[in-house]
Amino acid sequence: MYSVIIPAAGTGSRMGLGHNKLFYKFSEHTIIEHTVNKFTADQKCKQIILTVNIADLEKMKEIFADISTIKIVIGGESRQESIYNALEQVTKEVVLIHDGARPFVTSKTIDACYEVAKKGFGAIAAVLPKDTIKQRHSSKLDTVGLTLLRNELVAVQTPQAFPVSILRKANELAKNANTLNTATDDASLVEKYTNTDIKIVAGDYKNVKFTTPEDLEYFEFLMKKE
Repeated sequence: MYSVIIPAAGTGSRMGLGHNKLFYKFSEHTIIEHTVNKFTADQKCKQIILTVNIADLEKMKEIFADISTIKIVIGGESRQESIYNALEQVTKEVVLIHDGARPFVTSKTIDACYEVAKKGFGAIAAVLPKDTIKQRHSSKLDTVGLTLLRNELVAVQTPQAFPVSILRKANELAKNANTLNTATDDASLVEKYTNTDIKIVAGDYKNVKFTTPEDLEYFEFLMKKE
C-alpha cells in the first residue's frame, strides 16, 4: 500500500490562463481531477496528499470534498519545499510523487514504480528520448559543447517512488545543507544524499506535463481518445 503526494501549488503562469492551469476543464472535470482519479481508482493507494497554494485552498477543498483519502496541505515557496511539507503527513511506508499536471499516467506505470519502491529501491518513470540531445557550451550557451549518447539517456517523468524513510532522510539532509531548492526532481535528492539505487521504469510518451498553451490542444486530443 502507498501514499501519493501530488504537487498542485504552481501558478501555471506559462499557460497564460489567468488561473492555476490545474483548474482547466475538459468534459466537466479539471486537469487535477483527471490526475487524482488515476489514484483513487487504484486500490493500493491509501492516501493522497495535495500540496496547494493558499489562494487555491478553498477551491481544492470544494472539488475534493467527497474523497476521504485526500489530505490537502499548503505548499512551500518551491516544489521541493512543498514535498518536504507533505512528507510529514505521509502514513504509508512507500510514497509516490506525481505531478498534478500529468493526467495521462497509466495504472501500469504507477504499479511498476510502486513494486520497485516496495523492494527498497527508488523508482522513476522515464522514456527514451526521440531526439538527439546536445549539451550547450558552459560559457557560450548558443554553441554546442557536446553531443550526448542518446542510448545512455532517459527523459524523466513522474511518478517517482521511494520508501518514505529514504525520501524523508534525503529531504532532511538537503534542507540542512540548504540545497533543497536546487533539486530538479525527488530522485536527484535521493541520489545525492543516500546510497539507494534508483531503478528506471518504462514510462509512456502520453504521460506529458502540461506547461504551455500549446499543450492544451494535445490535452484535449488525448482526452477525446480516452
